[in-house]
Amino acid sequence: MPSTTPICASKAGAPVTQSAIPAIKPRMRREMKLVFPEVVGREMDMLIIPTFQRTTSSMVGYEVETQIEKDAKLHAFYRWGSELVTRLRKRGHWADITDPMSGMALFTASGPSLYPDVEGAELLLRYNQLNIGTCFVLSHPQWDTKVYPATAFTLAPIGTVKAAINDMRAEISL
Repeated sequence: MPSTTPICASKAGAPVTQSAIPAIKPRMRREMKLVFPEVVGREMDMLIIPTFQRTTSSMVGYEVETQIEKDAKLHAFYRWGSELVTRLRKRGHWADITDPMSGMALFTASGPSLYPDVEGAELLLRYNQLNIGTCFVLSHPQWDTKVYPATAFTLAPIGTVKAAINDMRAEISL
């Protein structure tokens, strides 16, 4: 397992249940300028923050219940990611999230490449993936395919990211 810095393991009911900042391969950092053109020249400083929400349904299925849960997890990530981006930007740092459905940047201009959350987890954390037709499904080491991955990105220092997430967690706990 690669070196990671855990940053969040939220209480029940919080949108993001697990995230970490792994040691990033230089090749991935270089590719970030193709996903986020605004970071050209600063991509080597980027932190990639994979997040994982545990699900009750396997993400392999196409049942109505699975689709409803995917939508709920997507919207929970949008809320969490928007809040993280807002907090990091208020502290003077570039930050964004990608849409887990499309891989496109949500708060800045998108580049010609998309960010694949499942492949990112495989490369950064050595998680397995399953090829299900035209898409890939993540296999989490503890939750198997009962997981919804999504990713945040920033140029903020790791300490600033941890502080922002801890502040968010404290507010959820109130």
